[in-house]
Amino acid sequence: MNSTNAIEKALQKKIAEEIRAEVKVFIKTIQEKFRTPYNECSFYDISKTNSDDRSFSIQFHELETLLCRMLHSGHEDAMLKKKSQELLKKLELI
Repeated sequence: MNSTNAIEKALQKKIAEEIRAEVKVFIKTIQEKFRTPYNECSFYDISKTNSDDRSFSIQFHELETLLCRMLHSGHEDAMLKKKSQELLKKLELI
């Protein structure tokens, strides 16, 4: 059914926009509270622990993409389920 698929795609788009908006707020906070007053650190090390040999570095401009992808993969399904239920409730279908 095309309309159901279109609704799901619209919800997925809304979820992606919601995640991106929250990440942008976080990135702006990092810029204002750490990078601008102290230094314009170019790279951030990512690892599970300080002694983890599997660490890697990312540039600041990559941080937004990384966080969006991480949050999207970790929360999209649950967000889609909840937003679908909320929409059905608003439409009085359940």
